[in-house]
Amino acid sequence: MKTPIGPEIVFELGGVSSPAISPDGSVVAYVRGQVDNGKRVSWIECAPFAGGDSRRLTSGNSDSGPIWSPDGSTLALLRPGSSEDGAPRQIWLLPSDGGEARKLTDLPHSVAGFDWLPDGSGMIATVDIDPHRGRRDGSKTTVVRDTYYRGDALGYREDAWHQLFRIDAGTGAALQLTTGSYNHAHPVVSPDGRWVAFTADRNVDREKRRPFGSELCVMSTQGVAGGGHVERLTPGIMSGGRPCWSPDGSALAVSVTDMSQRHQAYLERVERYSGKRTRLTDDTVNPQTGFFPIAGPPTMVWAGDEITFAGDARGRSGVYRVRSDGSEPTHAVRAEAELINGFDVSDDGQSIAIVSTTPDAPGEVVTFPSPPASRGERGPALTRSSADFVDAHEIGDVEFFSVERDGWEIPCGLVYPPGFDPKQSYPLVMEIHGGPNGFFGEGFNVLHQVIAGAGYLVLFVNPRGSSTYGAKFTDAVTVDWGGEDSLDLLHALDVVCERPYVDVNRLGVHGYSYGGYMTAWLIGHDHRFKAAVAGAPVVNLWSMWGVSDIGPSWGSYQWGEVPDDNFDWYRERSPITYVQNVQCPVLILHGEHDWRVPISQGEEYFAGLRYRGKTAEMVRFPGCSHLMMRVGDPALVKEYYERLVAWFDRYV
Repeated sequence: MKTPIGPEIVFELGGVSSPAISPDGSVVAYVRGQVDNGKRVSWIECAPFAGGDSRRLTSGNSDSGPIWSPDGSTLALLRPGSSEDGAPRQIWLLPSDGGEARKLTDLPHSVAGFDWLPDGSGMIATVDIDPHRGRRDGSKTTVVRDTYYRGDALGYREDAWHQLFRIDAGTGAALQLTTGSYNHAHPVVSPDGRWVAFTADRNVDREKRRPFGSELCVMSTQGVAGGGHVERLTPGIMSGGRPCWSPDGSALAVSVTDMSQRHQAYLERVERYSGKRTRLTDDTVNPQTGFFPIAGPPTMVWAGDEITFAGDARGRSGVYRVRSDGSEPTHAVRAEAELINGFDVSDDGQSIAIVSTTPDAPGEVVTFPSPPASRGERGPALTRSSADFVDAHEIGDVEFFSVERDGWEIPCGLVYPPGFDPKQSYPLVMEIHGGPNGFFGEGFNVLHQVIAGAGYLVLFVNPRGSSTYGAKFTDAVTVDWGGEDSLDLLHALDVVCERPYVDVNRLGVHGYSYGGYMTAWLIGHDHRFKAAVAGAPVVNLWSMWGVSDIGPSWGSYQWGEVPDDNFDWYRERSPITYVQNVQCPVLILHGEHDWRVPISQGEEYFAGLRYRGKTAEMVRFPGCSHLMMRVGDPALVKEYYERLVAWFDRYV
């Protein structure tokens, strides 16, 4: 008998990521992960591209980043150099015809990523040179000189930089190519092997852009003593994604964001020698750029006169092709009601592998052979990592719809509890996404299913400010936090509450990060909610600007100016200003190692509530960063779900 999904999903549901198509197109390698004995573990598997039995390739418990050598004889991957927790990741090589993986590099610092040289003689790797791994000459103090001196989920970053190295595939010998106080990432080697393109924060005003700011750069793969010459091809942009080379090496394609539209990416063609830029896409599609710092931008391929890339549009994902001369992008794969959480494409652009998730199913590797005669024909799902879980659980149905307000179309979704009966009356929890420029896509959402499994309707909304709906819609929240976006949310709630099965006297609200901000904002201005759960909430924009790892760079853009130049606005738009208006019980859930929204934000809100006699609790999650819901201790993520549901059960 199937059972509803509960917080134990954290331990029961495995997953797949990072598909990599072999050069001959016959197999797809990918990362398989699960929770084992309370810890997250991962290894490499592969399956035939056309479908068939999968097999495990590696015996490690923290393997990631598989990339085939150009001739397909070797699969390179990342693995810690020892079983010690936190040991630096190294490059390991696995023969494709069988055998054990061998460690190639033995660097004192972690390898973050790499790309093979076309002849297979080596690779260009990004190495995180971090002096904070050991003690600093016996000192217990930390000297900081940059505003971005620590990064959420990364640790202290003062004097720590990502540098490029050339690695010999035979001996593992490493030659450092870049130097200086800059971060270099996402290396991609030119077709002739002479050059490497990458992104780097070599901007003169990088203090105001870190950690997201980067430019497209090129340098020689040969290297010289003291570091080679770096050419900056896109000065002035906010950030760039992983590039790809034209077949003849005369140009590159790269996703970029501008200083004026930091959350809308565009694909551009950049001429190798002149630097001339040609925009290839508009804001109807948002090329995927990864999720810093735990997932980099996906691969793109330039084959013939077409560039193939993964993108998001209106809450859905697709694989797109665009002509390199700037023609309108078209779908190579029509991905209805799904999200893509992993992507690879063959060098000729004709074979595609994605990690596809739909509202009723977690992510699995799916392949798409795409010759001209059958473009877009969907191939088989290669993996069944979640099959046993899906077979054993009832998954709540999801309805997608939209409401209109103030001339805008506001996308929404409603998750129904398993066994839903429209003749009954149900409590409802409104879920608010983070960002504020995130979005709720049409994929499997674990937390929504956990709340629905406890018997609640779950309303989720993409108010203005959400990405994938065009630049104007996304930018509408800038310097308007708590303004029109909050009214979009309440209007969507009003519309749904007209349905006869919604109990308007039993409403709850939850959000994390910016969603926590909006949760605190709403309950300070509206009294319809019977209970609220605020995860890692931003509550005081003034103090947030100075304590967040990205406050000066990202906060200045989101809120306009600096606090002392715009005091009245910062105070007006801070939920802490309205704490005396809160009437419902509030639960605050916050990680103690959160440097993106430091726990001091949650502490301020808790103190303000309790001082005024409000019903409030705060739960501190030890060792958890802002990314705890993605990469945190599984036991603590489970407890987050449990406490959230218990709070709503108690008060809603």
